[in-house]
Amino acid sequence: MQKFFLLLCLLWAPALLAATVSSPDARIEFEISAAQGGAQYQVTFNGATVIAPSRLGLTFAELATLGEGLTLGEVKIQHKHEPWEQPWGEQRYIENRYQQLTASFLNGDEQEVFTLEVRVFNDGLGFRYHVPELIGGPVSLIDELTQFVLPDAHRTDAWWIPAREWNRYEYLYDKTTADAMRLVHTPVTLRQANGVHLSIHEAALVDYAAMSLKQERTGVLKADLGPWSDGVLVKTSLPMTTPWRTIQIADSATGLLNSALSLNLNEPNKLGDVTWVEPGKYVGIWWGMHINKNTWGSGPTHGATTSEAKRYIDFAEAHGFDGVLIEGWNIGWDGD
Repeated sequence: MQKFFLLLCLLWAPALLAATVSSPDARIEFEISAAQGGAQYQVTFNGATVIAPSRLGLTFAELATLGEGLTLGEVKIQHKHEPWEQPWGEQRYIENRYQQLTASFLNGDEQEVFTLEVRVFNDGLGFRYHVPELIGGPVSLIDELTQFVLPDAHRTDAWWIPAREWNRYEYLYDKTTADAMRLVHTPVTLRQANGVHLSIHEAALVDYAAMSLKQERTGVLKADLGPWSDGVLVKTSLPMTTPWRTIQIADSATGLLNSALSLNLNEPNKLGDVTWVEPGKYVGIWWGMHINKNTWGSGPTHGATTSEAKRYIDFAEAHGFDGVLIEGWNIGWDGD
């Protein structure tokens, strides 16, 4: 009788609705689900929500939207510890310990439409999409549905620069509440009311459009990819793998600064022997122009002068820098 009852339980067990994976220290928890047929995720830190339920998915011109009408398929969780040595940098050895979740999402025909790979470290997490060969030939990605939903955006501090404006990435950072952002470059840095710090960015950006973040409504940040001239975001073929979408999480700003998350999620060195490279640090003469102490154009506070260049060279020599980058406009080049 007991065996018969067990068999009934297995036959009538509901489909998997959600799955979670935690950081090795258990402070960060990432949950994925297919609630109401929509792929989504959420993130907690020390039990408090840092990313509220947020949409997942991709849209190709040649396919139905990969993110709707789905169920959660096979889920695998693995513990990984893969420390590695940098060829150069501030740290020689990088700790690379994480919990990995791999989950497949299925359509109504039980066909896998994409797999989400998630790695959760003690200093944050990354996730990316793997899309199988659903059709042959070239495909056009026309939308990435990925969201980062911020709880209490009106009480969250944000440091950001505008995306796709005339001065590219060379703006001074604005500090506002998160609900004041519009279209912004990544990384965007956030400080929630409880002091938790976040930084949203990407890693392993190869053969894919760079991601900005667009605030569609209060607290809802959506991936906004730089398009081709015809509006297509990514021209590729299947199977394909996207860059990592990364979220650094820390108790303080120094936790973000000391994070190795991006290093761990980028590809290893493929150059082979790099002992011939001699890394160094340099100072740049343009910094005075950026903080409005000097001007690019000629005038009484012109920055790119011979005397100013010599002053930078003397400073570099005195403080152990390897070089000076001199950039600016000579006499006759006026304005910014």
